[in-house]
Amino acid sequence: MTDLPATVGGTPVFDSQLPFALPTNEDQSRVEKLIEGSLSSGRLTDGPVTRALEETTAERFGIDHCVAVSSCTTGLLFVLQALRIDGAVGLPSFTFAATAHAIRWNGLEPRFLDCDASTWCLTPETVEGPVSALVAVHVSGVPCDVRRLEELAASLQVPLVFDAAHGAGALVSIDDGLRPLGGFGIAEVFSLTPTKVLSGAEGGLVTTNDAALAEEIRLARNYGNPGDYDTRFPGLNGRLSDLHAAIALVAFDYLEERVEHRNRVADRYRELLGDVPGVGFQNVGSGDRSSYKDFTILIDDEFGCTREQVVGALEHEGVATRQYYSPPVHLHQAYADLPLRKLPVTEALGDQVISLPIWSHLPLDDVDRVAYAIRRIQQNAGVVARASSERSER
Repeated sequence: MTDLPATVGGTPVFDSQLPFALPTNEDQSRVEKLIEGSLSSGRLTDGPVTRALEETTAERFGIDHCVAVSSCTTGLLFVLQALRIDGAVGLPSFTFAATAHAIRWNGLEPRFLDCDASTWCLTPETVEGPVSALVAVHVSGVPCDVRRLEELAASLQVPLVFDAAHGAGALVSIDDGLRPLGGFGIAEVFSLTPTKVLSGAEGGLVTTNDAALAEEIRLARNYGNPGDYDTRFPGLNGRLSDLHAAIALVAFDYLEERVEHRNRVADRYRELLGDVPGVGFQNVGSGDRSSYKDFTILIDDEFGCTREQVVGALEHEGVATRQYYSPPVHLHQAYADLPLRKLPVTEALGDQVISLPIWSHLPLDDVDRVAYAIRRIQQNAGVVARASSERSER
């Protein structure tokens, strides 16, 4: 291995590309048995395995109700529909587009808000302007300041919903103890897609302590039909299949060890990159625990070359990356019709982010190699920048 980055003639740290994310399957035989049972019973959707998943979620997250749905986006759609609100809904722009899409699909106006420069999450200080509801996001699995946001929502007399797509396994420090996400605001909505820590291949979970809300979402996922075909309101087919529920149900038994490993990965990245000039990190609130669905670093001018040049150099090293969330949603073409708001923290983050590989069984040796690649890119930043500029001019 030479000290030169691969992009300028050195040996790549990986012979083949290190995946950005991979689903973890610890007990495939148990999943197969559950699926075989569903196939034999003929109850392929909204069946006993889905019920077991809902009951397990409620128990593990310490909440009264869980409703399994076809996706996190669908769950957000249903919750916002059930609120019967008008006007603008406040949300962070530093999030996945689905958060905003669920608002607009309900005929509501997204009001994009800035985020905290430390946690990258919505805080009471970043909420401004009149809103009819708030949707906060546990970005990358870092919990929001849930108590202060609940106090703000109460003072504004508006409902608070948490997009908890990344939140399974995250813990919040409350009253000298740790509580899982799931029971804050009027509802929290989790994702079960393949890149999530708790995955069902596809699907979502709506958690709430509001019985009436849970019942309405159960109707909504079945077209608004309570069983007599006299639909009470326009719902959708938002059901979760028992086949997907089986994967998620088994995954619950491994959630804690998955999150513990992801925290070890994050700690190793921080340890190895903490002294690299121009590298910054997302901070976790005091006493809280992130699920680390993603691990994202910031690249600023002190690094010596641009974020795009670092991304390109890592690709030559065999390291797959993403740029979550660049551009932030308020700059997407889908929302170009809205008045453009200046969100300085969000826009700065969008220009600097690189999400690094992280999965629940990622070997720590591979983390060491990714960190080594970043260190030697920085140590040769001038050469990397010149080579990148020359290539772009050809």
